Amino acid sequence: MEDQRSRISDLESRLATMEKMVAAMRSASAPQAQVAATEMSQTPAPAARKRREPAPLGRPLPSDAHPVPLDARLAQIEAAQKDMVHVNWSKGTPEFSSSDGNLTFRPRGRIQIDLGRTINSRSDARNITATQARSLRLGMEGSIGKHLSYVLEGDFADNEVAIKSAYLAWTTRLAGQQAEFALGNRLNDRGIDGSSGTISVPFIERNVVGQGIIPVRGFFGLGAAARIYGKRWHVGVQVSGDDISNPGTASDGFTVAGRMHWNPAKTADLIVHLGVWGFHERIASDATRPTRSIAVGGFYNDNLRVSPGTFANPDSGTAYGLEGGLFHRSLWAYGEMGHRHLESRTAASTDQSAWVLSAGWFLTGETTPYLARGGVWSRPNVIDPVTNGGRGAIEVAVRYEEIDYSDNPTAGKGTAATLGINWYLNNFVRLQLNAMDWTVNNPTGVYVGYDHGQTVLGRAQISF
Repeated sequence: MEDQRSRISDLESRLATMEKMVAAMRSASAPQAQVAATEMSQTPAPAARKRREPAPLGRPLPSDAHPVPLDARLAQIEAAQKDMVHVNWSKGTPEFSSSDGNLTFRPRGRIQIDLGRTINSRSDARNITATQARSLRLGMEGSIGKHLSYVLEGDFADNEVAIKSAYLAWTTRLAGQQAEFALGNRLNDRGIDGSSGTISVPFIERNVVGQGIIPVRGFFGLGAAARIYGKRWHVGVQVSGDDISNPGTASDGFTVAGRMHWNPAKTADLIVHLGVWGFHERIASDATRPTRSIAVGGFYNDNLRVSPGTFANPDSGTAYGLEGGLFHRSLWAYGEMGHRHLESRTAASTDQSAWVLSAGWFLTGETTPYLARGGVWSRPNVIDPVTNGGRGAIEVAVRYEEIDYSDNPTAGKGTAATLGINWYLNNFVRLQLNAMDWTVNNPTGVYVGYDHGQTVLGRAQISF
């Protein structure tokens, strides 16, 4: 029995040596493989090992107690490789996929921490310095087969859990074009900034068109969406009820929305963007805030907002917007405008409008991160990441925007001029600094009348 165990131990050692040589034998040329095999056969037997304690009676011998032919062992290794899980780190977190690619899974999330300071307001309560966790998201995404994918993501900022993206999507071909059909809670397709995540827009916050000309349900809506993508265009439609976090005290509202964009020029150096969007909403009877207050100086300062005013018994809303942009290598410029008309069951209607112009330049030569497939912002591909000992990517941007709710006698208007600097340490980490010169004019509320001041706002962001 002891001799048999000693022989098994020797065979285990030889098997380990054999496995180390398999890769070399398969990748090398025939003569190289023969040399490797000869060297393996000449490997001396290992020295006698320390005597092991006898195994309990009835314990089966190891399955490798008998030598396995090389060809059979290679077949075993290839079969095992078919069941292996592959890991891809290109998106910042590990994406796990089966060997055939039919199953994938990847964690996703973001951390956005802000520090802001407001000065020169005539209201001392607005001149504050404060920090804020703007977003703390964690979720997952993946695919099942070639057509079905899923996303689930929650935000934990403000010590609350708010579900954001949560949907299933089916991708296929329709009339020769790629098409995607989704069910669940998904980000609106509405303007360049409104259709892009805050991790991708070039300023710390979306512009006032994206923030203000928006359905009651907000940036997300629980329902169904369909999008078709061509080589230079896309068309999307969405039918949804209220936001997934709606309290459910009355029947949902109902919103039909659509957007399309077209790139009349699209080359390696130049892309021209044109777009149009719109929505019509039937507002739920329990809606108490048909219009959002707009943070023209950053979300950290709740005292500095354009007042939405009061609007009794809102019934429906209709809105539209126009987009235009030019993207040339490291330079970009674009503008947006939006208009919304609100109807009430008991009061006079009101109109809201907003517009913005902005431009930017990557000083370090990166291509503008505009995604032509959907006409949205993406993240830049950093040429020389700091994490590899480089300088990262540096972008400067300017923006001027205006939002006007003042057709409603109790609502306000505001403007902001912003100078922004973005430093991308790599594809996933960004430091931002925005300097804003703002004006606000609110006819009602705690801070009444015209006000003018400045805000400096910084953000540290990691997204994966």
